[in-house]
Amino acid sequence: MKKLLQSVETKILVFILSALLLNNIHTKAQGSEDSCLAMMLITPDHFDPLLIHFTFIGNVPINSFQFLGNWDFGDGNTSTDSCPNHQYSQPGTYTVCLSFSICIGGGLSCHDDTCETVFFGAVAQIENIDGSLNTFYSYPNPVSNQFHVRADSNKELSLKITDVSGRTVLNSMVRNDEPIDAAGFSNGIYFMEVTDGTRTLTRKLTIQK
Repeated sequence: MKKLLQSVETKILVFILSALLLNNIHTKAQGSEDSCLAMMLITPDHFDPLLIHFTFIGNVPINSFQFLGNWDFGDGNTSTDSCPNHQYSQPGTYTVCLSFSICIGGGLSCHDDTCETVFFGAVAQIENIDGSLNTFYSYPNPVSNQFHVRADSNKELSLKITDVSGRTVLNSMVRNDEPIDAAGFSNGIYFMEVTDGTRTLTRKLTIQK
């Protein structure tokens, strides 16, 4: 009887140890999966607030490999690059999503995703108490038929557009978001010069029909 009890106790102990071992392996695998974290850095271009630089800054397990990521820029465009640049066609609020998975090894992998809702197109981080011109940009760029100019000045602006030879193709007064007709422009590179009477800034414009 004593030997029988010892045998039963031994089997129970082996079962408990086996269960703990299996649970420990599962916990390690789960821990590896939990170490995946999708995070993004969103940086508007210094000269064009609609050109956005995206960077993956999340966490991945040590010694993992085969990073597979997908960006959804919220305007119908996507990318599989880890650090893509994306040109938005017009200002607005967009929901940007990043989804990625990565191999850990030993049959394990992990996955995470995140989304951020952001307004793109603002002339940001510019203290402009007196409304003088500090920056401006146009959208969309490239342009097909018409474009808009946006600036941090609340004044009417003088806009002059020249082609690469220096010939003036447009000289007009404009306000923020006023549509400008480009139907008569030929394909190519142009230069926009805008002034509020105090400061003058120049930007490049591409016509592509």
